[in-house]
Amino acid sequence: MAFFRFILERGRIFTLLAVFLPLIAGTYAYKVMPKEGEPEISAPHAIIITPYPGASPAEVESLITNPMEEELSGLKNVDETRSSSGEGVSVVVVDFEVDADLEASLQRVREKVSDARKELPEDAEESTVEEINFSDLPIILVSIAGDMDPIRLRRLAMDAADELELAPGVLSADVAGGRTREIQIYLDPSRLERHGLDALDVFAAVKRADVNIPAGRLETPGRRFVLRTLTEIKHAADYGDIPVIRRGGRVVRVRDVGVVVDGHSEDVSYSRVDGESSVSLAVKKRAGANILETSENIRRKMSEIEKKFPSGVKAVVTAEQAKYIRQGFSAMSDSAVFGLIIVICVLYFAMGFRNSVITSLSIPLSLLLTFIFLNAMGMSNNNMVRFALVLCIGLLVDNAIIVVENIYHHYQTGKDKVTAVIEGASEIALPVISATLTTMAAFLPMLLMTGVTGEYMGFLPKTVSIALLASLAVALVANPLILARFMKRTEKKGRIADPEDDLRRLKRLYVRAVSFSLNHRFLLVGVTLLGLVWVGYMMASKKVEVEMFPEVDFDYIYITIETPAGTHVDITDSIARRVERIVAENAPEATQVVSTVGARGQSAYEINVGTGGESHWAEVTVELQDGKEFKRASHKEIQRRLRPFLDAIPGALIRFRPLQWGPPTPAPVVVNVIGPEIEVLRGAAARIKKILAGLPGAIDIRDDFSDAPPELNVRVDRAKAALLGISMETVAMSLRAAAAGLDVREIRDELDVSRTYDLRIRYAPEFRTGENMLENFRLRSDSGALVPLANIAEFERSAGISEIRHVDRRRVVRITAQNEGVSAVELAGKLKEKLKSLALPEAYTLTFGGHQKETEESFGSLKLAYMIAFILIFALLVTQFNSYLQPFAIMTALPLSVVGAVFGLWVTGNKFSIMSFVGLVGLTGIVVNDSIVLVDCVNRMRKTGLNIFDSIVAAGRQRLRPIISTTLSTIGGILTLTLIDELWAGLGVVIIFGLAFATVLTLIVVPVMYSIFEGLGYHIVSALKGRRWDSVPEGAGFFYTRGRNSKFWAMGILLIQVAFFIAGGAYFFPEFFSFVGGAVHRAPSFLKLGVEVVVFYIGALLRLGGILLILLAPGAAGLLYLMGRKAREGYYVDLLPSGLTLCLPAEKLFIPGDEIEKIKYSRFFCRIVIRAGRRNFKIRKVLPGRAAPGALSLRTWLMKPGPPKSEIQKGMDEMKTRLEGMVKARAGLS
Repeated sequence: MAFFRFILERGRIFTLLAVFLPLIAGTYAYKVMPKEGEPEISAPHAIIITPYPGASPAEVESLITNPMEEELSGLKNVDETRSSSGEGVSVVVVDFEVDADLEASLQRVREKVSDARKELPEDAEESTVEEINFSDLPIILVSIAGDMDPIRLRRLAMDAADELELAPGVLSADVAGGRTREIQIYLDPSRLERHGLDALDVFAAVKRADVNIPAGRLETPGRRFVLRTLTEIKHAADYGDIPVIRRGGRVVRVRDVGVVVDGHSEDVSYSRVDGESSVSLAVKKRAGANILETSENIRRKMSEIEKKFPSGVKAVVTAEQAKYIRQGFSAMSDSAVFGLIIVICVLYFAMGFRNSVITSLSIPLSLLLTFIFLNAMGMSNNNMVRFALVLCIGLLVDNAIIVVENIYHHYQTGKDKVTAVIEGASEIALPVISATLTTMAAFLPMLLMTGVTGEYMGFLPKTVSIALLASLAVALVANPLILARFMKRTEKKGRIADPEDDLRRLKRLYVRAVSFSLNHRFLLVGVTLLGLVWVGYMMASKKVEVEMFPEVDFDYIYITIETPAGTHVDITDSIARRVERIVAENAPEATQVVSTVGARGQSAYEINVGTGGESHWAEVTVELQDGKEFKRASHKEIQRRLRPFLDAIPGALIRFRPLQWGPPTPAPVVVNVIGPEIEVLRGAAARIKKILAGLPGAIDIRDDFSDAPPELNVRVDRAKAALLGISMETVAMSLRAAAAGLDVREIRDELDVSRTYDLRIRYAPEFRTGENMLENFRLRSDSGALVPLANIAEFERSAGISEIRHVDRRRVVRITAQNEGVSAVELAGKLKEKLKSLALPEAYTLTFGGHQKETEESFGSLKLAYMIAFILIFALLVTQFNSYLQPFAIMTALPLSVVGAVFGLWVTGNKFSIMSFVGLVGLTGIVVNDSIVLVDCVNRMRKTGLNIFDSIVAAGRQRLRPIISTTLSTIGGILTLTLIDELWAGLGVVIIFGLAFATVLTLIVVPVMYSIFEGLGYHIVSALKGRRWDSVPEGAGFFYTRGRNSKFWAMGILLIQVAFFIAGGAYFFPEFFSFVGGAVHRAPSFLKLGVEVVVFYIGALLRLGGILLILLAPGAAGLLYLMGRKAREGYYVDLLPSGLTLCLPAEKLFIPGDEIEKIKYSRFFCRIVIRAGRRNFKIRKVLPGRAAPGALSLRTWLMKPGPPKSEIQKGMDEMKTRLEGMVKARAGLS
């Protein structure tokens, strides 16, 4: 104490340090912290992409995916393997366990992929192995647009990409769109037949002729030469001169059977920006680079490059993450500033200008301290960190309010500054520390959330916890030092103002309210229980809908166009142009329209894996005016405006791609059917689609068969082929050479040797457009003769499949649907009920994905976090108060906050999303803070000798102002974010309404529950150990007794308990034992297996404990009732001339006769109610006597009959008469 007094008395230097040290260090930390949009998350996933151009999904599955999965099956620490075999590409995703070493795992995957290469077709392209890193998204998309030849435009974009990659912070610039140069040797099948050749003969001849092989060295006396055979062809026209075969003295050359074209790849796609042809650049930043600085470098570099472009060509930024990051910084700054202003205003009216400024200093000081620790921990300044800090604006000042208000209260009592600071801070330090720890305990369990969502949300509890610790340090160190220098007394009419003068009217109103509640405790408990029942009703009746992520307004609209599978790209392009015109004419809010036809578009906000050319696919991206800067219709309203015009376009399915916050999912509603046979999966998918179509709100229902191109299958008669000497390889390679073409080699560009393009041999387009190609197709037999394909094969059409998916090497078909007018979670729940009656063959199962899966997983993690937060908070409270019952009284604020939160969501029309749940978990720690301080103050009041009732009233009066101030400051801090950001509106509404309800009721319900639990504790002790007081009446004594029916009460309670246990056990236990018995534990090591088993059974025990609590509730309630009845015996009412003494289990108090205002007697209930001051005293079932009755064992007490009712009524009549006589006598004296 002397040390603190020394610091405070010489505190100028310490005050300066407390203010300027965090100011300087925090500002520096803020400037050097990396600025990001979304946080960098290292997801434990590896993705293997293997292109196989021209192959159908079935061929990709059998030739690429299956061998790859077979090889990868030997990997360890793998949670799940998923794959997709599409047209021309195989994608395999390996999900590793959370604690797997990602670098080592990726290395093992590369080794396995290398081993699998020997099993793959020779013409399959090289596999690429990468980790899925969400920070690898492009930070900016730049389109090079202009009226120019597509090949030249792409070359211009590639040159720009090379220069952009030299800009500081840039990792890569990937080019997409335009036309890729390719040399095509187009063959004429009739000319091939005339010369007795097929496509494979030409392929072999070209491959032999176009080589460049080192020949070694030639040694000569004194010199050494390197030998090279220069047979590589340099010019496209020279390929026509390559000899294929000599026939009858004549050489048949390539030009005799086809034509050489130096053109572009036939996988044509178009892209446009506002109607002009374009090529896009997707620019990525290096790890750790500042995204704002890197984007600025890219823009600056692009401006320099654009000056070199030909006339009419320009560079346009079509998407940029930095824009939204700047908006995030602006929102954080605005919320912080407005929150600070609101906090200062609130504190000004509660504490005066000087104290409000001193208290508000805790906000910037705490934020700066937080930046110091965040930077030291290597964290970046990303969206989640910024949101967490905005969320904390109101919380950061709470500790300071409590400390400053208590110091100020001591100062106003006449103490000097140093004494007031020391006593005020030390008195409140423990509850403030406890309140901070309970808030941290509410947020920290969110770190248990699993998966990518858990890692993403993990930034919230880390940042909030650091900020709260910083605010605690500021409140207990900086604020007292500043107060010791600048605190000033409030004086009125030349004297020090009484602390009780503040909020006098509000305090009088509060005293009346809390007194009424204490006098009608169980009425208030009943109303509270009704509120909880209302919450259950609102959630069960879907008055408040549950949704994974909230609906927000976006500045983009994505319009997808699908023509029938196999449609030529030019037809799809004509429809895309019509869509562009409709947007231009009917959406004035559009600032830019970007179209991609024939290929999936790139996005700066999600990861897409291309599946080759898709001539039937187009996407139109419409950028809207910034919704935060301009007042415009929401993107959904604009969609509704455009929909009638788009629906009128024939020949295409035109839809709006749903936009949502959170991890990308295929659709809001996803059902997976798992099984071995495609046809069985096709039938199951059709039945599920039919069921979905009958559910209201389900639209755009699709499956993996919906947009698949039809297949024309060639079934070869192996016996006929063998007789003619034709192998299956010859059939497959000949057909591939004719249709898809065969790549001969890569040719280096003569203008830029760092770039290459392909040389491909195939039939000319006019010979690949009709089914008669197969009828006239010829194959070479072993004898050299050309045999028609139709002689050894049959042709049949079949329905195709767009993708063949696997999960852990099992086939999966996916059925998806969008939702309209109903939440995705509700729609999936209805579908789940309907599918219970769907009969599937053995070995076929159903699983759910989409929002349903995300909701179950994330909400499950949050439920666990909520339970752990509850346990941690309870443990902290037990430690602080050294009581098991007082924490229960404090934590009654939690259900009250849930009532307010649900009411807020209902009134504002928000859905209960994952953001709302996060707010509810955080609210758990926030709402108990005021209760902690209030109960601590009640305990201190009781130590001064006040009874429970007066202690509660006095503590409430004293803590009323800081409780209201902390609540309003917390609400004010988050109010602006709630109003301006739809994404976090649900969380803000939950905290604002939950805190408002809980605070108002904390001042009423928590004191009532405190009195109930304190009385309950004394009743239990008295029932088990006997009377607490040893005194006997001095005047006319009346001892409490009981009725004659205690044993009947006991038997009734026992019967109810047995019946409830049997009925409840039949409902709960089968499911519990199924849950425990059906659990399968898998882990790569015995240690991890042991940890998994221990965690599982701890969870099972908690679940069993919850079941037993429910089943034993009637017996526990009945036992408490009987113990209360037994505890009252032996306590008395002592009537004296001056008043009466009540000797009760919880307290012993004296009521002067002249304070008794009213006596009310009910013979039927054997009850006398005495009104004295603000308090009502209820006296029931007493008998006159002078000596306390002897203690009885529980069995004797239950079996021994009590006095008859007539005798009790007689005693009550006598007590009433004596009370009235005493009151009259006191009145006569006065």
